Formats: sequence, C-alpha cells, structure tokens
Amino acid sequence: MGKVRRRGLELESAIYQVVRKIVDEEGIEGLTFQKVAQLAETSKSVIYRHWETPFELAIAAFQDRIQRENMGRIDEIVLNGKDLHDDLFQLMNRFLISIDTLGRTFLRSLLIEIGNQSNESVQRIMDKNSEIDLQAMNRILERAEKRGENVKENITDDLKLLPFEWLRYKTFLQKNIDQEMIGELIEDILIPIYLKD
Repeated sequence: MGKVRRRGLELESAIYQVVRKIVDEEGIEGLTFQKVAQLAETSKSVIYRHWETPFELAIAAFQDRIQRENMGRIDEIVLNGKDLHDDLFQLMNRFLISIDTLGRTFLRSLLIEIGNQSNESVQRIMDKNSEIDLQAMNRILERAEKRGENVKENITDDLKLLPFEWLRYKTFLQKNIDQEMIGELIEDILIPIYLKD
C-alpha cells in the first residue's frame, strides 16, 4: 500500500516545518518551492496554489511558529495591566518574544530578501502585520478609556504603530532591547502621545 496523502493542516504543518529547517540552515535565499515540495513530500503545484513566492511562504511559516509558540497572535493576548503603562509594557514584551521566536538568522535573511521582492508582495505582508498591530493597540487604548484614563482622541494609525516600528528598527539593527529601554519608550514617548496631560 502506498503513502497516504496528507491534506489540510497536516500538510501545511509539514510544509512549514520544512521551510523553517531550510531557512535556519540556508537562509531565505536557499528556499525554493521545488526544495520544499521534495522535502515535504508533496507537489510544487500544491505549494503554488497557496503561496505566490518562497518569501511569502517563509513569512507564513514563521508566523505560524509565533502563533503556536506564543498561544496566538499579538492582538489576541490576554491583557492584565492595571493601567495603560502596564498594558503597553505587556504588549511590547510579547512583541519581543515574537521577534525572538523568528530568530536572528531569519531576520538577517528577511532584511536581504525584502530588497529582492516586488513591492506588492512586501507591501501586502507589511499591511497585514500593521493591521494586527493596530488591532492590538486599539484594544489597549479602549481598555485605558474604560478604566477612565484620559486617552487622546483621534490618535493616528502612524502613532499607534510607533512602538512596533521602533522595536522592529532596533531589532533589524541587532540592538539588544532590555526592559529599561521598553520602559523609557513607554514613559517618555508613548504615554505623552496617547494620554492627555
């Protein structure tokens, strides 16, 4: 009797495991649909049906790891802070855990590959990540308002995305980010932006 064809989540999981192994060993530049299909024991057409480029497949595989290892997306975390400061601190720490889950090798490869991808492909991925980040920040600001904190009205999306962009920037520069830096970001920059005096 031949092998049973895997489908759905079982096949997707096998594909993602192969992708992460290839990227960890060879970087994104070593990732091809043919190699993934061969190692995951599936056809290239299955992969082409779901992902347009190896870059998009790599992003999906690592986002899957983040969600599995961190019990969901960043906009799904259970917040337990007593004020805006605490919630922001919890969110920023959770974001750093997600970045650590990606790993330094992947992040270095990602930077190189972003320059090699079509703007449309990169923009689609960045828009999706920004949407998730905005959902998380909107939840935090709504919680602050419900607690009676004096949240400013009409905070722009750019200002809501500021802490995520700052953390990504520091990570891409391979700077160590410690609790003190996060505290300074929150106390000196974010709280004055989000709360009225």
